[in-house]
Amino acid sequence: MSPSQCLIPYVDPATASPDVAAALNRMPMKRHIFLLLSHAPGLFPPIMSTYGAFFQSKTRTIPLLDWQLIVLRIASTLKCAYEWDVNAPVARVHGMSAEVMEQVAVCQGISPGDGQTVFNERQRRILKLVDEQLQTYANEPATVKSLLEYLSYAELVEAIYVIGLYVLIARLVKSVGIDLDGEIPGLDNMIRAGVN
Repeated sequence: MSPSQCLIPYVDPATASPDVAAALNRMPMKRHIFLLLSHAPGLFPPIMSTYGAFFQSKTRTIPLLDWQLIVLRIASTLKCAYEWDVNAPVARVHGMSAEVMEQVAVCQGISPGDGQTVFNERQRRILKLVDEQLQTYANEPATVKSLLEYLSYAELVEAIYVIGLYVLIARLVKSVGIDLDGEIPGLDNMIRAGVN
């Protein structure tokens, strides 16, 4: 067994507080990231509730592939391989093409109307929002106005929630390290059943 890449130990669900253990047990897949996030026991259950809401179309307004486009762009831009490895299967299972995923990974600047053919106009505008947020923690008013031609107010706000939460995850992973989760038998079926 190779040494852990993580600088702090993972929380043991068997010895965690009841609230933390319950939040861990609600997750459809066992992931190391949850065992890191749960080191903040007062914050972990509400964070996991927000995180879990992204998995369900009844609580998430933004379309699933828009959510994953944002997450994969964050993972690529911040060079967070773990975040990519966890989310790429979700995007793939739900229909994101390999070509789109490859272009997201390249992390080239995206401009609305730039003539690039892999991304549709909605995706280009979402990527511009993400890229600006990651560069400056803000957006140009023109970027937001342009995006509102494609997204509702709720979708726009959710997109920014997604950026905030997944940047937090990437920063935690890059700060303290993390081990790959290893193969999860039946992962594609778990994704189909647990993410809609």
